[in-house]
Amino acid sequence: MDLRPMSALPLAAVVLATATSCVQGGGGNPQDEQNVPGIIESTSAAAEPTSMNPQRLDDSVVFLMTTVSGYVMDPGGGDGGVRTTGVTAVRTCTGWMAGEGGEIVTARHCVGRDEGRGAVIASYLDDNDVADEGSLDAEVEIRVRAGQPDVDGATITDWVTVRIADVMPSDKGDLALLRVYGVGSGPMPPVLAIADDDPQPGDSVTSIGFPGAGADVSEEKAIQPPSFKSGTVYTRRASPRGLEGYEIDADISPGMAGGPTVDASGRVVGVNSHAIRGGYQAFNIITGTSELRRFLSDNGVG
Repeated sequence: MDLRPMSALPLAAVVLATATSCVQGGGGNPQDEQNVPGIIESTSAAAEPTSMNPQRLDDSVVFLMTTVSGYVMDPGGGDGGVRTTGVTAVRTCTGWMAGEGGEIVTARHCVGRDEGRGAVIASYLDDNDVADEGSLDAEVEIRVRAGQPDVDGATITDWVTVRIADVMPSDKGDLALLRVYGVGSGPMPPVLAIADDDPQPGDSVTSIGFPGAGADVSEEKAIQPPSFKSGTVYTRRASPRGLEGYEIDADISPGMAGGPTVDASGRVVGVNSHAIRGGYQAFNIITGTSELRRFLSDNGVG
């Protein structure tokens, strides 16, 4: 059985001339990012929907670009280890607005430090022969930028830096909370309502996100509109690591991780997490509603 996170694969490995600015692991100060341009239009707070509003869902989701930069420590390179040339890995995911204070929910593996370290090491291994891969380690810095497609209803009209506010431990779940810098400079995209209860087998759901665009993704290129994938809830199940979630058959692609899965009324019932490959059919896992509610409550959201 193959358990695969649904973030897009690393896009590039490049030599760094200087260290990049970052949000996690050092660097930027929130005060330095106030009054960030590129956030316009007023939007309403989350309301209890009675039917799905595709436009509101479209306007709420954000494209996330995570840049992980670091130095790989290779003990085989010299006595006591050697710090290699800087390496950068880029990956893409989806987030959605969960709070009026600029809070964005996404999947933990999209912005987690362990996953970032793994991405940098993987990029290093692409260009270097290493006898003992298990001996490698890396010091990493993580920077996350958010953007939206240039369409009617978009409120984030330019790339903005977001802060990693909380990341769920890897043995607890696949959720992370981000906050948009400069929240006081303008309104945010609309906040999505969260369902009261967990989904049930047989429920119809729609998963939303930005399919991985591979090497075509950059801050200079336009973001394509998000995809809406319909499916059905099958059962609650645990991953090989013991993390519980709901199995659905919606066709979720890499890059859609972190996006919302909603019910027929447009309320969020889970967050796109990972794919299970094996057998005659692939299934995808979303986090549960109860888990999402607890995570947001612990962070004072909602």
